[in-house]
Amino acid sequence: MRLRVYLAGGLFNAGERLHNLRLEQALKTLGREVILPQREALRFFNGTIFDIPKIVEDCRLAAADPANILVANVDGGDADSGTAVEYGIAITATGRAIVYRTDFRTAPDRELGLNAMFRAEKTSFIYKPCFFTELAQVDDYYRELAQEIDEDIRRIE
Repeated sequence: MRLRVYLAGGLFNAGERLHNLRLEQALKTLGREVILPQREALRFFNGTIFDIPKIVEDCRLAAADPANILVANVDGGDADSGTAVEYGIAITATGRAIVYRTDFRTAPDRELGLNAMFRAEKTSFIYKPCFFTELAQVDDYYRELAQEIDEDIRRIE
C-alpha cells in the first residue's frame, strides 16, 4: 500500500508555511501524495473565521488514518503543540510516524530540544540540519530531505 504523507508541523507564520510548501513540492516530485494541513484548513474557513472544531476533527482523522503516514517537523526549542498531539494520535492509531529536525543547534546524540516522547517505538527519526545561506541551495536541500523521508516511508511500506 502506498502511504499518503500527512505533513504535520507549525503552519502559522510565513516561514513555516513556506517550508511546508517546499517540502510538499519535493515529496510530490518523488510521487508522494501529500496532505498539507494549512491547505486542508481552508475547507473550514467561511471568509471571516475558521471552524476550529471541524479543523481539529479533520486533523485527528488524518493523523489516525492507516492510509497515511504522519511526517512531523519537530524543530525549535519545543515541538509545535498541535504537531505533538497529531504525533500521539498517529502513534496510537497506526503505530508509526516519522519525525524530522532541520534545526542545526543540536545533534541526535545530544538532543536537547526534542521531547523524549517523540522517540516512541516505531518512530523513524531524521536529522537533516539546514545550513543553506543562498537561494541557489534551497532546492537541493528540500530534494535531499524529501528523499530521506521517502526512503523511510518505503521501509515502512
